[in-house]
Amino acid sequence: MKMKNVAVACALMAGMTFTASSAYAAKNVEPTNGKIHFTGSLVNSACGLAPESSPVQVNFGEIPTSQLKDNQRAGVKHAKIVLQGCDTTVAKTATVTYTPATIDSDNNALAAFTSGTAKGAGIGMVDSGNQDVEWGKAASQVNITDGETDIDFVAYLQANNASAAVTPGDFESTVNFQIDYQ
Repeated sequence: MKMKNVAVACALMAGMTFTASSAYAAKNVEPTNGKIHFTGSLVNSACGLAPESSPVQVNFGEIPTSQLKDNQRAGVKHAKIVLQGCDTTVAKTATVTYTPATIDSDNNALAAFTSGTAKGAGIGMVDSGNQDVEWGKAASQVNITDGETDIDFVAYLQANNASAAVTPGDFESTVNFQIDYQ
């Protein structure tokens, strides 16, 4: 008899626990809502730009002005343009033409700072073939591979005149690029 009472008590406790937990879960709990925003472009090209390449971000951080003396290149940063969905039946190679928003008036090999308080320096680039970039001219040819292709480059800071003073401060600059396929 005692065993039967214990079994009944356990069954009642289990039922009350299930009922209590069901009642707890039935409270007004708000759902979580969100959105997924899709963007992109369909292009008639041998490759498309990967999202991280539009725009490519190059952050030089803080570079001491003393590193820019004697026409030295400073703050060297390796970066790349990433192409996706490449099809070598459409094209086998590519060239990139880099064009700064503004060319430095004291040294036309450098992209000028377009905003900020820093003065006396600019940004130069070296292409994937290890050649100094000439603004507005096709850089070294790059072989395209099916799928993803990286176009490497190096960016650096340089005083725009070996004898000029460099004024510290923040700076920004923009260099546009166009990729032509062969």
